[in-house]
Amino acid sequence: MKQPNVLLIFTDQQRSDSLGCYGFDAIPTPHLDRLAEEGALFENCYCDNPVCTPSRACLLTGKPLPGHGVYQVHNNLPEEFSLFPKHLKEKNYNTALMGKLHVSGRAHEREVRHPNTGFDVFESAMTPNNVTGKLNSYGAWLRKKHPEFHDKLKKLGRNIGHVPEEVHFTRWAAEGTIDYLKNRDKNKPFFCYMSVVDPHDPYGDYPSTMLEQVDQSKLPDPIIHEGQTTSGPAGIQREHYHSYLGGVPNYTPEQIHQMREGYYASIAFIDREVGRVLEVLEKEGLKEDTIVIFGSDHGDMIGDHELLAKGAFFYDACTKVPLIIRYPEKVEAAQRIKDLVQLHDIAGTILSQAGFAQEELNELMPDSMDLISLIKEKADYQKRRD
Repeated sequence: MKQPNVLLIFTDQQRSDSLGCYGFDAIPTPHLDRLAEEGALFENCYCDNPVCTPSRACLLTGKPLPGHGVYQVHNNLPEEFSLFPKHLKEKNYNTALMGKLHVSGRAHEREVRHPNTGFDVFESAMTPNNVTGKLNSYGAWLRKKHPEFHDKLKKLGRNIGHVPEEVHFTRWAAEGTIDYLKNRDKNKPFFCYMSVVDPHDPYGDYPSTMLEQVDQSKLPDPIIHEGQTTSGPAGIQREHYHSYLGGVPNYTPEQIHQMREGYYASIAFIDREVGRVLEVLEKEGLKEDTIVIFGSDHGDMIGDHELLAKGAFFYDACTKVPLIIRYPEKVEAAQRIKDLVQLHDIAGTILSQAGFAQEELNELMPDSMDLISLIKEKADYQKRRD
């Protein structure tokens, strides 16, 4: 069996109801919508944890939350655990990271590479608004190609405001991915992980050119039920008044609206850059034997239920994420899968398709199932019914 290539495209803090293929129509997302049309869309994919670090540790180890010891945003993944790209190398894969890893705390990961990441190419950067640290390929890229913007970003950080397209983190990750696809080792199958930080806050750092992509007449207002937050559980009340972005009562409705339009403008830009990557994949003749997976680590409340960002609350806006898989060799087009799945299933899916036997997967990550087998099972069942 020929081993497939794998391109995993991952965003940060993107709720599932933010793409056209999931029914959202306030921004154009033609490239991701096409990816869904050509593959399978999961209607009920949930993150393992609604906070970045533990969620990404689940994704990359293939283990559910109790399986790896990362429970909070500043925890570090213990060194004895391996990320699944390391296992791919056992099957002769060439592996590459372009962007955010975040299986350990931010300060730690800017300086120290986990010993078992398994990436041959390691172009890592933790955030788009901090250019410091030994492991900051985005900062190094800016310093080399756009030194004036590098110095401006170093000075202003999260207060940078709109970031032009040509120097944006999402553009950098896309350019790195395109370069890798064009110059890959053609004697080996590849796994490439393109990991961008948007639509994560701060919400105002999207390219200003993207605001025109937001249809204000279709941009929904926040979902609010009077008294739900202020009279609810103590933890919800605490997040309502004291989230890491501040209390919701401190913001005007206009400011919340600006957050929401910036959030969706960022997604419109992500879609455009993903389109550029997929175009190169096709031009390189790789489309048919490459598994493309699109997902995100968790969602974002952006004002819904009078809450901001993410945290220990379990509304769909925070926990339900997009998941799309395209694999022309094995996945029939335009399927919608209703089964409940989680992000840690992605690792088992990739390893299974790379040639790992079920006995090996039971040893490495027994809770991670092969989603492509699930897709085929659902398609076969539908054919029998028809």
